[in-house]
Amino acid sequence: MARDLVLQLRYLGMLPQTGHREYRFQIEAHDKSIRMVALTIDDGIFLKHQLMFQEAPDLCYQKMLADVANEDTGSPICSLAPVTESEIASYRNSHPIGKMRRMAARQRQ
Repeated sequence: MARDLVLQLRYLGMLPQTGHREYRFQIEAHDKSIRMVALTIDDGIFLKHQLMFQEAPDLCYQKMLADVANEDTGSPICSLAPVTESEIASYRNSHPIGKMRRMAARQRQ
C-alpha cells in the first residue's frame, strides 16, 4: 500500500507481553479497509538503556510512517514485527536530545 493510499495511521497504545512490549497501530486506507499492526520491542532494550519507555511510541510511529511510505504490493507490512536494534540506533542518531539526556542521567549515577 503506497503512502498516498493511506488515509489514517492511528496509535492504539502499548500492551506489555512476556519478554516484550507491543505497540499497536491501525492503518486505514482510502477504501476504508483497516489493518492492525503491532511492533514489538524486547524488554532487554529498555533494561540496557538503549531506549527509554517514553521514546518507544514515537520510535514505533516513525517506523510505521516509513514502512507505509515504502510499502508496495510486493512487500506488505507484517501484522506483527519486531523493532530491531539497528532501527533503534537510527532513531537514536536522529534524536540527539534524548541521547544527551540519557548520557547526563548516567553521569549522575
